Amino acid sequence: MKPDHFERNQALASEYVVGTLQGAARKRFEHWMMESPRLRRQVWYWERRLEPFNNSLPKTEPPAQLWDQIEQRLFSEPAPLADKRGVGFWRWSALLAMASLLIMLVWTPLPEQGRQGLVAVVQSEQAQPLWVMNASAGDQHLTLKALPPVSAEAGQDYELWLLPESGVPVSLTVLPTEGAELRITLSNEQVRELLKSRSLAISLEPKGGSPTGQPTGPVVYQTQLVDM
Repeated sequence: MKPDHFERNQALASEYVVGTLQGAARKRFEHWMMESPRLRRQVWYWERRLEPFNNSLPKTEPPAQLWDQIEQRLFSEPAPLADKRGVGFWRWSALLAMASLLIMLVWTPLPEQGRQGLVAVVQSEQAQPLWVMNASAGDQHLTLKALPPVSAEAGQDYELWLLPESGVPVSLTVLPTEGAELRITLSNEQVRELLKSRSLAISLEPKGGSPTGQPTGPVVYQTQLVDM
């Protein structure tokens, strides 16, 4: 597997954060993660995505018998057969609880305030993240977050374009720079085209954006929105 295989790494990153990626596969993934900034961002994304569940789950105290069984296994002589059966019971209980958690993560939607539909990360040629883009068809919003390294030359701006299947670029907005964030509302037509093509481009334009409604400067970046 190549560390820059986005879709496959998304699945592995989710398993890594949940804790179901185990053994040699987990060690290989951690090795790739040390080498790949993109992989680290995917892990960070899943940590943020699953954080609402950590905050919403009620706190529960483990049964007192479970702690007794753990202490016996760690610090005592081999337990009688009856105790071993008890340990087996709690081991299976823990496995069933993990299975229930995974089912909940798969089938339970995120809280409304955290729900997002599509995401894209614009990177430089050195794989340095420049912008993070989140789109939600539900409320027709596109959120654009510029990371601190992003800046434009004096008298110029970065402009974001939707690349529909028709091939004619559609201007969406002048992009924020230097850590700023911008949230724009898309039209119904723009949402439909965005869901079809998933393609965005960024050109370098005069200050304030293209004066013609079409790209006049070089297209410096392109990206694809993917499902979250």
